[in-house]
Amino acid sequence: MTWFFFVHLAQGVPDTSNMVQISGTNDIPTFWVDQYEYPNQLGVLPTTGVSFEQAQSLCQAQDKRLCTAAEWRLTCSGLEQRRFPYGEAHQRGVCHQSVAGGSSHTALMTADVVPTGTYEACQTPDGVMDLIGNLEEWVLDDWRGQQGMLEGGAAYTHDQYADCTGRYSRMPDYRLSTDQAIFSAGTRCCWSDTPVTTELITLDRRNRLKQVTDVGQYNPEFEVELPNGGWMDQYEYPNQPGQTPRVAVTWTEANQLCAGHGKRLCGAYEWEQACMSEDGRAFSSGQHYVKGACAVERLTPSRSGEHGGCVNPLGVFDMSGGVWEWTATDFQAPFLENGYPESMTGLVEIRGGSWMVEPSKSLCRPDNGYPVTSKNMAFEDVGFRCCRGAEWVPTLETWGAINECPNGMVGIGGFCMDRYEHPNQVGEYPTQQLTWERAQEMCQQDGKRVCSEAEWTLACEGPDVKGYPYGAIYESQRCGTKDRMGTELQRIGTHSRCSTPDGIEDLTGSVWEWTLTQGGQTGVLRGGGSVLSAGLGRCRSRAFVGDVDRVDVGVRCCLTPSADIP
Repeated sequence: MTWFFFVHLAQGVPDTSNMVQISGTNDIPTFWVDQYEYPNQLGVLPTTGVSFEQAQSLCQAQDKRLCTAAEWRLTCSGLEQRRFPYGEAHQRGVCHQSVAGGSSHTALMTADVVPTGTYEACQTPDGVMDLIGNLEEWVLDDWRGQQGMLEGGAAYTHDQYADCTGRYSRMPDYRLSTDQAIFSAGTRCCWSDTPVTTELITLDRRNRLKQVTDVGQYNPEFEVELPNGGWMDQYEYPNQPGQTPRVAVTWTEANQLCAGHGKRLCGAYEWEQACMSEDGRAFSSGQHYVKGACAVERLTPSRSGEHGGCVNPLGVFDMSGGVWEWTATDFQAPFLENGYPESMTGLVEIRGGSWMVEPSKSLCRPDNGYPVTSKNMAFEDVGFRCCRGAEWVPTLETWGAINECPNGMVGIGGFCMDRYEHPNQVGEYPTQQLTWERAQEMCQQDGKRVCSEAEWTLACEGPDVKGYPYGAIYESQRCGTKDRMGTELQRIGTHSRCSTPDGIEDLTGSVWEWTLTQGGQTGVLRGGGSVLSAGLGRCRSRAFVGDVDRVDVGVRCCLTPSADIP
């Protein structure tokens, strides 16, 4: 890890005005930290939209350096390990957190920032201010083999994550490129008269992955038969009620442990289907989220089966929350892998969320993109469960051409679908800011209807259930997603290569599209919008309107020739 050595010491002794001295520990030498976010001046808007390298340069110009993750954490939580700078319990309005309840999915493209010190109570007992909320702050860290990481959360960060623990940015589904300017990122600087060693930089990761590996003997008997064939363990490994799930294992280690018992890791589609059970529930505990039913929104891990309400009709426990679970399903996206350090190559899908997540991450079927992470990483909240028998994968019906569709529509599987998003006209911008009610009205005005979710999936995936409209492997800059167009929405017809074999364009990227849920009661969004991270706009991506910016929401219309055409 020689790439850290160039940041060991600043060139001289800095001006320690507006800096606070933090007493060291056995592991962390005494250091100084800026009282405010850069430029460390009370009442000034902090610098935002910086990359890791830019943050380093800002501090070096003041003869300082970036704080290490361990130093930042000690500053924020103190020796007493409080969760927030001001105490153990969260208090609404103490720090600048602008979204009530927050959201890890909120795609704000302009940072919501207030001048430093605006929230006077948002400080540690030592007087260091604005460590949570307002801006995320760059620190030195070796997490995932990268040089830096973000701490503290921004104004929009969910209450569950914006704290001193650093859990949010070290979750397995968190994606970060240090060479890009992050719109919500700033920094504060540190200084010490002793070198920053590699050991100090790796301290946070080592402490985070300290786990008790003796979690009890594996029990192969607790398993249930799945409706589509095969068997699944009732509990997360070691498949024992009352035991702590095994975590801090890589995908390879988890796969080997299952294989050692004559089993295998469960496939992602198989996992989703088992979690939803035969009634199509959203969470393993039921159709609606019930706080406390599963190990979600917690500060500490739970034991398997501890939450008696977190069981589905099949008898499988803890599929929502508990620990994230490795699956056997690779995520093929060379663009994403090329943007990560070598230590992170080989991406695989994970499911279920963990004890520390917000409810939307504990759905049986993920929303707002699919969670993936690196096979050769280990995490404090990622475990697994085993399956046995042939892996189930979904199949979709085949279809032939329909000759009855109006101009501008394509016939698929007994129905017609608009070739483009509403207004279905090349050169126009997709209709945006649609509520569910308004989307239905738009289609009805054209003599059509909103597509059902099943129709939309069939059109996008095709009979071979591919991941993207154009194929199984993600291709960068092919659709209207953030890696191609930034955050600027483009006109219909711009992404001609983002097409299904049938010629339907922009089913992923551009805008989220309203569809009718399976039960036919309300709408759900499909396909991912223009600000969704690269690779996550899959055919199976879905979201609920509360999880995305409604500006990014449109619709595509369908009709059934025999039933809908007069």
